[in-house]
Amino acid sequence: MSRLANTEPKRKQIVEGLMTVMATSGYDGATIPLIAKAAGLTSGLVHYYFDSKQSILVELVLHLVKIVDARFQSAVTSDPQSELAAYIDAHLALGTGANPKAVACWICIGAAAVNQPEIRLIYQEATENQVTILEKICEKVLRAEGRKTRQKREIALGITSAIEGSYRLLVSAPDMIPKGFAAPTVKAMAFGLISSQPLTSDKRRT
Repeated sequence: MSRLANTEPKRKQIVEGLMTVMATSGYDGATIPLIAKAAGLTSGLVHYYFDSKQSILVELVLHLVKIVDARFQSAVTSDPQSELAAYIDAHLALGTGANPKAVACWICIGAAAVNQPEIRLIYQEATENQVTILEKICEKVLRAEGRKTRQKREIALGITSAIEGSYRLLVSAPDMIPKGFAAPTVKAMAFGLISSQPLTSDKRRT
C-alpha cells in the first residue's frame, strides 16, 4: 500500500519536471537527466516510473489540461454567458491560477507536433477535447440568446485559435502584448461571433 501511495506523487514530480525543462528548452532539449534534476530525483527513478520521454509527455498533456480545467471549474458562473467568459479567463486571465510555465510548455508541445506525428496525435486529441467542451458552451450561449446554433463549432474553433495565438505571442513576443490584453480581447471576439449569428424565427417574432 505504501509503495502505491508513493507512486502518484513521484510521477507528478517527474511530469512537472518535464514541464519545467520544456518551458525553457523545448521537448528535444528535455533530456532524462535534466527532467530528473528538475524533479529532484535520479534518472533511474524517472526510468522506473516511465518507460520513455514520450510517456511522460502524454501524462504532461493531461496535467496541463487539468490545470486549466481546475481554474475553469473554480469560477462562479450563473448563466451560459458567464460560463463562456470563465472558460476564456481560465486560459488567458492574469491573477490567481495563471501559469506562464504551463503556457510556455503548451507552445513547445504544439511546436513539436509539427514534425513529430506521435506528438501531433497527442496534441490533436487534447485540443479536440477542449474544442468539444467549448462548442457545448457556445451552443448554450446561442440558445440562451435565441440564436441559431449551426455555426457553434466554427465559433468554438475561432475562439480556440485566438487563445492559441495569444499563447504564442505571450511566449514568443511578450513585449508586443500589453499586460492583461489577451483575456478581455478574446472575450470581446467571442461574444462578437455569438452576436453575429442570426436569431431563430421564434426569437424574431418576439
